[in-house]
Amino acid sequence: MGKLVFIDECLVPRRLSYLNYQGPDPIGFLKDFKTTLRFVFDVSTTRCREKKLLWDYTGDPIRFYNEWWVHKELSRFSEMKVSIRVIGYVSKGKQDGNFGMEMYGEVENKFDSNWFTKYIWILYNYMFYSKLREKNIQMCREYINRYMNWCKEHYNLTTVTTPEAEMEEFEEEMEPPSERGGGEAKPPEESG
Repeated sequence: MGKLVFIDECLVPRRLSYLNYQGPDPIGFLKDFKTTLRFVFDVSTTRCREKKLLWDYTGDPIRFYNEWWVHKELSRFSEMKVSIRVIGYVSKGKQDGNFGMEMYGEVENKFDSNWFTKYIWILYNYMFYSKLREKNIQMCREYINRYMNWCKEHYNLTTVTTPEAEMEEFEEEMEPPSERGGGEAKPPEESG
């Protein structure tokens, strides 16, 4: 029997949410990573895993790369999947540096299907399940934003970029110069 799978991205119109830190001890953030992910996403240790940890200790600064994933069941058919990547460096002498974190979230809906139940599920999704899917997408977005805000609050992070904030900046850039306070272009003055 086959599977019918719907995958919905949580952070539309952008796929990723970013967070940047610059200051003392950026590696300290990685030490409590698993505990904070479990606390904020409310999952067990088996649903929160480190995929990859890379260090380059040979030079100055020390470079690091870390990947995590969190899986949370939302319903019998739905699961939230969040991927987190952290890349940064720390100076050997001063013990300060920076890192950037990006988060990606999606909700995966899986149903057992054959040629007949496939059409029944599509009809059921159109009539009833689409509202629950929207609710799950909103829940995924809220978990990611809650984690970003928790990190910003506890680590005094400098920048949190969310799709809504980027859209506002984009709209401001697209305004005509007269609405931004700029005037008409003036020709350069001749010298001499």
